[in-house]
Amino acid sequence: MSHRRPGRAPLAVLAAAGLLGAGAAGVVTGATSDPAPSAGVRPAGVTVSEAPPRPVTVDEQLVRSVARQVLLEQDRDPALTDVDLIARDVLAAAPPDPAAADLLTRQSLLGVGPGPPAAPDTPAPPQCPPTARACVDVDGKRAWMLDGGRVTYGPVPVTTGKPGYETTRGAHRILRHVRHDHSRLFDSPMPYSTYFTVGGMAFHQGRLDEPSHGCVHLGREAAAHFFAHLEVGDEIVAF
Repeated sequence: MSHRRPGRAPLAVLAAAGLLGAGAAGVVTGATSDPAPSAGVRPAGVTVSEAPPRPVTVDEQLVRSVARQVLLEQDRDPALTDVDLIARDVLAAAPPDPAAADLLTRQSLLGVGPGPPAAPDTPAPPQCPPTARACVDVDGKRAWMLDGGRVTYGPVPVTTGKPGYETTRGAHRILRHVRHDHSRLFDSPMPYSTYFTVGGMAFHQGRLDEPSHGCVHLGREAAAHFFAHLEVGDEIVAF
């Protein structure tokens, strides 16, 4: 006859309970436990509080993210346009929710979005002389209107010439205005064209999600403002 060593069974139960955790404590006391619920099945009588989804904030980060995504979707360089200015203009229109911000951002990149907020009376960029009525930062993708060396409008986002069709830098003069022009060479509309080179470069309304063939694309409101306030003979500087 074998003799059971005292204490072995209780020790084994305790060891199993330690492995199973607190849920196995009933085994030690002799109580029966319900089998563990299957994954994804909530035990009867148990309430699990779920955290509500975190609201998406309509801010500069959101708008910049949408703008960059649009450019990437079209295989464009994210530096093609100034997304910080796009974000400023979209937020100035106070979109009520992320969907509205997304729509306004996409419209801005198409050149038909909201215009910029009122311009502060600030000094012109150092590359812009006090005689200039408008300046374009070709690499920085922004433009201003000025009076006596002070900013009166802008900066506004722009796109400029693609490789092989670079926007000509330097000082130019406004030559003429054509409200409803159309490029026969590139079969492209050019609303609010304000020409500043004999070669056909102009400020005009255009998409801000693609480069130009040398012109300066502006959003609709900015193009209309430049068209209305730049006069023939005014100096503009592209740097």
